[in-house]
Amino acid sequence: MLCAVLCLPLLLLTIVGLYLSAWTTCYLHAQTDFPISPSWVTNFPLIVSYLYWRYYEMRTLRFKEIVSEDIPYHSRSKLDVYYPPRRSERSPILIFIYGGAWSSGFKLLYATLANTLRQLGYVVIVPDYRKYPIVKIDEMYEDVREAIKWAYVHSKEINGDPDMIYIMGHSAGAQMAAQVVLSDVIGKVKYHERQSKDTMSHVSMKHGLSMNRNDVLNEQKDKAYDFLPQVEGLLLFSGVYDIQPHIQHETMRGVEKLSALSRVMGLTEQGYITNSPIHLIEANAALFRESEYLLDIWPRILLLHGQADTTVPIDQSINFSKMLEKVFSDERLKEIDLRQRFYKNIEHGEPVTDLMENKFKTHPFRKSLLRDIQFFINMPPVEDKP
Repeated sequence: MLCAVLCLPLLLLTIVGLYLSAWTTCYLHAQTDFPISPSWVTNFPLIVSYLYWRYYEMRTLRFKEIVSEDIPYHSRSKLDVYYPPRRSERSPILIFIYGGAWSSGFKLLYATLANTLRQLGYVVIVPDYRKYPIVKIDEMYEDVREAIKWAYVHSKEINGDPDMIYIMGHSAGAQMAAQVVLSDVIGKVKYHERQSKDTMSHVSMKHGLSMNRNDVLNEQKDKAYDFLPQVEGLLLFSGVYDIQPHIQHETMRGVEKLSALSRVMGLTEQGYITNSPIHLIEANAALFRESEYLLDIWPRILLLHGQADTTVPIDQSINFSKMLEKVFSDERLKEIDLRQRFYKNIEHGEPVTDLMENKFKTHPFRKSLLRDIQFFINMPPVEDKP
């Protein structure tokens, strides 16, 4: 006991030293595409809590009963699958895309979050994805897409319901989840519309008209395009949905040189716009106003953000919601499921960390967060009234 008391100051000094060293190194190399991140130090309490949970509370045999680890799904990326307590019937599939400024993070850190969510009765998938500076944003999107397709293809093996696939993303993970899924939805709608026009053009061809070269190229492109399975819902926590204002916010905070965001997005204004879900929606406003097929395949959306978030201001979620309200007419807005949960005192990381084991702090928002997640996923679809 005396030894532990005497060693405590040394341990604290070591942690502080590592923390300062990691941030100093990160700052010096931040603009050089050097693959280093101080997240392993900043996440130290969560790592210690994970080790305690994994090796003392769960032990090896119990842990192997609830998870299948390191399953290859694309390139060199791997994922973990966590199973619900009851496996007698197919369960909703919840894919969690973690954040980390597009440049850090690893699935092991979120094991206790996955354990919390699997206890709600979901099959939980946590994929690792390639990050900056190894890749840029398009390759990250590719990994997210492949993780979703893997979940669908292997749904029977993991006892998941292929018709109940949900994507939950936090921070950078929310941006990627929104961009990947909504781009896919819009791509499907455009393909559907071209197919309808092609049907009409084939009728016209009987009267001496032919398809032009662009029509042929579009048809060939669509045949080669691999659309995602239907995603039932998006749970978007503390996300970035408009890149350029967020870069300005980072500059105001004085962290723009530490952040990889601008380089991840290509260092161009067009790159910032192209990778902003808000601009993706705005650029396709006509589809939102007119397409019935879009309403058929549009995912349910839960936007969750904290008013105390100074890392990603709540305006990001508010403006995302306002953009959807702008492009959908009042009547069409009634046909989609768009929910907003804005917590007064939640900071940026707490929508995730309050669902994780942490022996060094309390979880004041866990009960409310779990209630919101359960109510969103478990709510049965609305039946059309006769």
